[in-house]
Amino acid sequence: MALSERKREQLTAFLGGLPTATAVSLFAAIEADRISGGDHLPHNELLSDLRGRLLARGAVLPSRRGDARRLFFTPFEDFFVGDRQGRKRPGVIPRSSLAPIWRLMMRETALSEAAFAAASLDEAITLGRNTDDLERALFIAAEAGLGRVLDAAMVESGARAHICDMLGGDAAFADLQELRRLLAGVEHFKQVQKILPPGAAALSEDDLYALRSVFLSAHDHSPKLASFLLLAVKGRLEKPWRTLGLYYHLTTSADDRLEAARDAAAALPEALFEDLESMARALERDGASSDKFDAQAGRLRVGWFADYADGLAGQAEKAGDNVSVNRIAACRDVAAEAFERFCELALAALREATPVRQSGGSSFLMARRPDFASPPSPRVIEQAKEAAMLIASATSFANRLGAAADVAAEIAGDAREKMTSFANDLVTEIRAAEGAERNAAEHMLDQTLAIAEPLLDREDAGLIRDRGKAAAVAV
Repeated sequence: MALSERKREQLTAFLGGLPTATAVSLFAAIEADRISGGDHLPHNELLSDLRGRLLARGAVLPSRRGDARRLFFTPFEDFFVGDRQGRKRPGVIPRSSLAPIWRLMMRETALSEAAFAAASLDEAITLGRNTDDLERALFIAAEAGLGRVLDAAMVESGARAHICDMLGGDAAFADLQELRRLLAGVEHFKQVQKILPPGAAALSEDDLYALRSVFLSAHDHSPKLASFLLLAVKGRLEKPWRTLGLYYHLTTSADDRLEAARDAAAALPEALFEDLESMARALERDGASSDKFDAQAGRLRVGWFADYADGLAGQAEKAGDNVSVNRIAACRDVAAEAFERFCELALAALREATPVRQSGGSSFLMARRPDFASPPSPRVIEQAKEAAMLIASATSFANRLGAAADVAAEIAGDAREKMTSFANDLVTEIRAAEGAERNAAEHMLDQTLAIAEPLLDREDAGLIRDRGKAAAVAV
């Protein structure tokens, strides 16, 4: 079940107002409904929103209930992402595909052994019995059953259409094909998860050698599986670019077995650079469309891109890998151009939040004056606040992206000057106005200073605020 944009906004507002204890209980109830197969709620959207809000509040999330489905997908969790973006990439499976895949496994005749194994595993979990053998039986039955289903789908168009219909489309069918390949390495992925905790900060020397051993073992089984194992490591780290160090560790060793596995290891840097290039292209697309511009999202995404590029560059420079350094520089060029466009759009957002109108003959001002009679909407105000934060960081981002820092500084200076001028004009309007008009001008001054806070020195902003207060009591 998907939500319309309006419904999602309403939902977000509702969730944001819940007390933490209530939100935690709701989180547990929604997850239980998803696990039990409920299909009347947008589980993924609800849980994603709640998870972010609870973590932001420092709340402890409820422990996740164990069941066959969760145990089945856990070894592959480092390949799962929130949303499907663009073409299918190796080692990237959106979470939206998981529920349809599980339903297929539980309902398709060719997968009846997997369904029976899942039921037995659920029963053992409920009774508190040892589940190791039952878990292995589920993986074996699933690999064999999916093999039968997919082999039939590849030779019979009707069978493929049936599977695609159950999964919700060709994209999910490709995810199912990949999951089938991953099943062959389930024990190797479990070993990676034992070596590295989720969100690991870095790779120690011990980690490198332990992962090297698992990589070689996987390569003995299948070069393709060894490539996927490295992609699992990438998904395991808090800062994925640090896995490039693992690649250099594997490819600079004198071990003959690693020499034979170079091609398999090459999948890791390729995936990392695809990440970076995809981010750069996404920034470029959004910079070209004012309709899609979101200052907060833009600032966060540019920051993440810069972190990723800096991290990869640091690893590549340390290894003397100039080819990779040049590839990173090309991505930075694309992102730098997009960021300049973001700054232009941010300036437009500031202009929208500082409306003006033509002066009348009785005005103290001889040019355009603040239009405090037509205050901007709360949405415009919030977007302007984020736009100001983006512009305030312009010089820093420009330096990191290799963009023209003087252009960024000029944009920031222009924004600072315009916001200061508008605020000072409002002080004049407050002094000239009376009654409701004066109150409206005071309110707009407060909004303007709140928006401009990242751009103005605290002392300058305080001085304007004091002048506004003095003007408000002028007779």
